[in-house]
Amino acid sequence: MDLYKIINQLTEEEFQEIYTTFTANKADKSAAFLKIIRDHPESPDKQFLDEFDISPSAFYVLKSRLNQKVEAFLLNRVGDSDLHVMRRVLNVNDLVFNNPREISVAALRKLEKELVKFDFPFGLMIVYKELQNLHAFDENHTYYKSRYNQQVAYAVAMDKAVDLVVQFFRAFDSFYLARKDKDHAEMIRTMEKIDNLNNLYDSHRLYMFKTVIHIFAKLFVEIPPTIRCEVENLETMFDKAFEILEEYKDDAFYLNINILFNFLRFTYYEQNGTLDKSKIYFEILDYKIEELLTRYHYHVNTSLFLFAKLRYHHRTDSIDHLIRDVDNYISQMEMEPYRLSFFVNYHLFMAYAYFADQNYKKASRILYNLRNDVNLRKHVHIELEVKFFLALNYVKMEDFDLANQLILSLQRQLRKNTMAKYEHAKVLLKILSVALGGKPRTKTKNLRANIEKWKELNVGRYALLDSIDIADLFLSEETPIVTI
Repeated sequence: MDLYKIINQLTEEEFQEIYTTFTANKADKSAAFLKIIRDHPESPDKQFLDEFDISPSAFYVLKSRLNQKVEAFLLNRVGDSDLHVMRRVLNVNDLVFNNPREISVAALRKLEKELVKFDFPFGLMIVYKELQNLHAFDENHTYYKSRYNQQVAYAVAMDKAVDLVVQFFRAFDSFYLARKDKDHAEMIRTMEKIDNLNNLYDSHRLYMFKTVIHIFAKLFVEIPPTIRCEVENLETMFDKAFEILEEYKDDAFYLNINILFNFLRFTYYEQNGTLDKSKIYFEILDYKIEELLTRYHYHVNTSLFLFAKLRYHHRTDSIDHLIRDVDNYISQMEMEPYRLSFFVNYHLFMAYAYFADQNYKKASRILYNLRNDVNLRKHVHIELEVKFFLALNYVKMEDFDLANQLILSLQRQLRKNTMAKYEHAKVLLKILSVALGGKPRTKTKNLRANIEKWKELNVGRYALLDSIDIADLFLSEETPIVTI
C-alpha cells in the first residue's frame, strides 16, 4: 500500500485518532513521522531525517512498523451492522461439535432465516452443508443437499452479477472516450445478460445490480429498440430500488450504494426538468462531491455529476460560487489517471468553470497540462473535444500562434479516412479560423452562416463542444454560456 498517500487521504478525525493511539502507546517517533507525512507531503523522509538522528536501517524499520500499524488501524475500522450474522456463520462448526444434535439443528434453522433475509448465499452454503451432514441418516438429507447446491449456484450468480456491473462500466468508459460501436454493443449485451441473470432468482441484491445498469443506460446510453431484455419504466425501477434501500437500510451494502442511487435520481429529475426535486438531490451530492468522485461505487461513472454542477451554477447565475468551489477544494482533490474518464472529466470541468468566468488563460493551462499528463490518441472523441476546447480558448485569448498551430493540427487529423464521422468538426474549424483572422467586413456574416450550419450538424453521438453556445460566444458581447 502507498503509506504516504493513505495518510494524506485520512479525514482529520481519522488522523487524530491514529495519532493519539501512537502517542498513548509512547510510539513518539512513529507519531512524529505520521505528523510530518501529513504536514510535509512533498518530502516527508527528508524532513524527518533532518529533525531526528536515526540510521537508514532504523528508519526503514520505523516505516515498516508504521505501515503495519496503519494497516491494523484501517482493518479495525471496518464495521458492519450485520457483523453479528457473519460471526455466527464463522462459529457454526463450534456449534455443531459442542451441542446435542437437536440443539444444533434448531440453531442452524434460526440462522438460516436470518441469512435468507440478509440474502447471503456464502453463509447459507455453510449452514446447509452442516444441516445436510446432521441429517445424513434421515429423509431430510436430500433436501438440504439440494438447498446447498442451489446456494452454490446462487453464489456464482451473485459473483457474475458484480462482474457484469464492472464490465458494463468499463465498456461505458471506453465508449465515452472513443464513441466506438463495439463498446456500445458491449453495453447492450451486458444489459441483456444482467436481466437474464436477475430473472433466474428472486433476489433483491441481483435486482439492485440490474437496476444500476438499466437506469444508468436509460439516462446516458442510446438503447436500440431491438434489445433482447425487459427494460422497465424508470419510475418503476426507482420505486423498487428505494423500497429495497429503505427495507434494508441497516445493511452495509445498501448504505454504501445509497449515494449512487441519489446520483441516478438526481440525473433523472434534471433530464426531465423537474428542477425543484433535482435541487434537493444536487445539494446532497454537492456536499459529498469528493466521496462521489474518489470512492468506489461499482465503477459507475459518477464523474458526470461535475457537468451537472456546471449546469446548475449557470442556471442559478452563480458562477462566482462555482469558482470559489473550484479554488477552495475541488482543485485540491487528487484524481488518479488510471480511471481515464474521471481524470479527463475532472480537468475538463475545471477548464469549463474558468472558461465560463472568462479566465481563458487559466482554462487553457489546465487543458494543455491535461494533454501532457495523459495520452488521448487512442480515444479519438475525447481527444478532439479537448483539442477543440483548447483551440477555442486560444482564439478567445487572441493568441494567434498557438491557435493557428492547433487548428492546423486538427485539420491534418480530420483529413484521415478514419475521421469520416467527424465531418461536422470541419465546420467548427472554419468558425475558429474566421473568428481568429476573418476579414472585418465579412467576418460576422461568415461566422453566422457557419454557426448555423454547425448547429444543424453537431448532433448525436459524435457531437463536440455541445455544452457551449458558439453563437453567443462569437456573435454577442455577453458572457459565454455553457449549457452542458
